Amino acid sequence: MSASPPAGSYLIADCGHATTTVALFDRVAGRQRLIATASAPTAAGSPAIDIAEGIRQAVRRLEAITGRSLLSSAGDVVTPAQPSGTGVDYFGLTISAAPPLRAVIAGLVEDASVASARRALATIYATEVDRLTLSDTRDEEAQVNTLLSEQPDIVILTGGTDDGEGRLLLRILDTIDLALSLREGGRSPRVIYAGNRALREQVTTALGNQATTHVVSNVQPTLDTEQLGELSDLLGELYQELKLDGVPGFDAAASWQSYRAKPGARALGQMIRYFGALYRGRVLGLDVGSDSITVAAADGDALQLTVRTAMGMGRPLPALIDDAAAAEILSWLPMEFTADALRDFAHTKALYPATIPMCEEELLLEQALTRYLMGRAVREAGETWGWAQAGGEAPTFSLLLLRGEALTQNVRSGQALLMALDALQPAGVFSVALDQYGVLPALGLLAEHDPLTVVQVLEGGVLLDLGWVIAPRGRTTGRRSPLRVKVNAETQGNLNVEVEPGELMLLPLAAGEKAQLSLEPARGVDVGFGPGQGKKLTVHGGVLGLVIDARGRPLNLPTDDEERRETLRRWRWDMGG
Repeated sequence: MSASPPAGSYLIADCGHATTTVALFDRVAGRQRLIATASAPTAAGSPAIDIAEGIRQAVRRLEAITGRSLLSSAGDVVTPAQPSGTGVDYFGLTISAAPPLRAVIAGLVEDASVASARRALATIYATEVDRLTLSDTRDEEAQVNTLLSEQPDIVILTGGTDDGEGRLLLRILDTIDLALSLREGGRSPRVIYAGNRALREQVTTALGNQATTHVVSNVQPTLDTEQLGELSDLLGELYQELKLDGVPGFDAAASWQSYRAKPGARALGQMIRYFGALYRGRVLGLDVGSDSITVAAADGDALQLTVRTAMGMGRPLPALIDDAAAAEILSWLPMEFTADALRDFAHTKALYPATIPMCEEELLLEQALTRYLMGRAVREAGETWGWAQAGGEAPTFSLLLLRGEALTQNVRSGQALLMALDALQPAGVFSVALDQYGVLPALGLLAEHDPLTVVQVLEGGVLLDLGWVIAPRGRTTGRRSPLRVKVNAETQGNLNVEVEPGELMLLPLAAGEKAQLSLEPARGVDVGFGPGQGKKLTVHGGVLGLVIDARGRPLNLPTDDEERRETLRRWRWDMGG
């Protein structure tokens, strides 16, 4: 991050599909701090089709909270701040409310360049509506008809190593060219060429009169090299141009902004990369939204980002619940419930994603759905990133960052952490933080322009520190303890704990209090340093203290229904639920 300019006051709006959150940052006692946040319905759909109006409603609530005047009489955000104290110096916007890009991927081999293009596409809000490959059994007429009927926004053409043989790729190019020539009216899709560099001139010449063609670096210049940067960056720019600019009210909101709007997932990825560099280790971030779920992992300064646009706690829900999904979701409920009733609840949630649970049963249903979506999103992201090649187990990480209303609204801290532990089943020793005010995308936008403000705001404690978790992988025979833990805390003194198999334990450790840990796993049990390998390390307490999850990996729920429900109730009770 570059040196910061002189800090001022910032108003950043994060427009999601269901909710718009605005955050005000300003100087307090010589340091940049979060002053307040407020939320309102996004108003990106009927009857109020205007995201600017959603921002205005949220800002008016912010004005009521802070007593500051931020809007003009015409309802515009006042920038820069006036001598009278009205307005702010800078306004910024992150957005995920726009519909996803509709994309067709065309290439030679499914598990080579096509897979690389799919990984790049997953870094933005996009839906893959079709793909053309050598293994496609459809004839050319069927392929052309699909390209015409799906009406994609973009076509990504890739394949072949640099300067390799190109005849097969040119056959696919001919199919795309034919489909484009048969379009009647409407906007032609943008074509992105990210394949064999020797064919660039032929591709641009063939498509020159049919569509706007963009050329980027080959995603697989050699068989063992992948480079997604240029393609990923271009996809972000096209999402802004083709989707953001068309959102009702975006023009008005854009006229207030001091910086170019940023997709919410990209802004979150910026912050996950920041924490990866800060921790000098792997960081995992998870954002559960109403229309999409974003999974981001950073190892040092290297970022992996996957956006699941057909997955979320709102509109996508009914399509996600097939028989297998329903069985998995129901297995997380500590009460009897039917699959039909679950589907009814999912349809209601899809129609009204901003509603909050009105009773304990609805809360438990939402939390069961959240577990399923979190686990599925991370598993699918891990497959994309190559975790499946390492046995399907997620690698250990140093920090887990969680955000989304399903984890922060009307949810106790222990419930939020338990959902994450159940869904992700992580192993090792790591800390967990919750974006309680929903400001990580805002900070991700600010990071490019005023990184010092980001550092100072984080130092001010905007993230809720849940504490540290010790989660051993592996099991012992009989009732033999899988782990012994010696704790030497500043105020709690010394504590020796012999963990019981299957136990979920909270140890008292005040927020911010440091403690020296000595971990002694049993033979065959791994806490992140190798089977049977112990370690001494320093941790600090959070709102939940120190959490030990010795339930084993993977989790095995009892097959007997009543025993399973009793186990879930006990875990919930153990975590303060």
